Amino acid sequence: MKLYFERFNKTKGITFLIFIYALSFSMLLTGLHFFHPDRHETPEQIQENIADNIIRLHVIANSDTDSDQSLKLKVRDEVLTKLQDTVSQSSSADDAKLLLEAETETIRNSALNVISQNGYDYDVNVSLGKRYFPAKSYGDLVFPSGDYNALCIEIGKSSGRNWWCVLFPSLCFLDETSTIVPEESKEKLKDTLSAEEYKSLEQNNNKTDTLNSEQNENKNSANKVKIHSAIYDWICKTFIYS
Repeated sequence: MKLYFERFNKTKGITFLIFIYALSFSMLLTGLHFFHPDRHETPEQIQENIADNIIRLHVIANSDTDSDQSLKLKVRDEVLTKLQDTVSQSSSADDAKLLLEAETETIRNSALNVISQNGYDYDVNVSLGKRYFPAKSYGDLVFPSGDYNALCIEIGKSSGRNWWCVLFPSLCFLDETSTIVPEESKEKLKDTLSAEEYKSLEQNNNKTDTLNSEQNENKNSANKVKIHSAIYDWICKTFIYS
């Protein structure tokens, strides 16, 4: 009888220890997930989220002649003068889109007036919608390739070089000699995007950040497997198979 109780107590002790280690292991995993959550966005998700929160402006010249390129910039100046105050009052990209849709005909008429005043009879097409764009540098930021909402103003044959900016949030600056987006404009963009999305726009870190994100994710996953295997094997070896 004494031997039976000794074996019974030993079994209960082993079961209790296994329970304690299992509970500790679960808490460890919960802590690792809490302090190191796998929340990295893929490059595709980053692009889509950026696109959902901005509206681009493209003014496309009739041709690449000096006169047509100069006309393009005059149209740009007129449009921005009329739009920036309106768009800056928007609280979201969706609100800005609604305002721009309501102003489409006004924008077209403004562009036509500038063209006429400069001695040309080009027609103008104004559209707002999704368009695919290759990767584009804007000052010291790089916007990834993909589909974006854009207000497009096409002058005449629209076969010339285009001028573009981020219309919402208002990041348009007219000094083409500048290679750095003003800090005030960057703050507006930071308020609109997540920290990871904004960081992906920084030109010098664009490719490096994506690579490091993938490497860190793989490293974290590998570490989790090792932790799980070590503890599990130790419990089995010490209490179950001994």
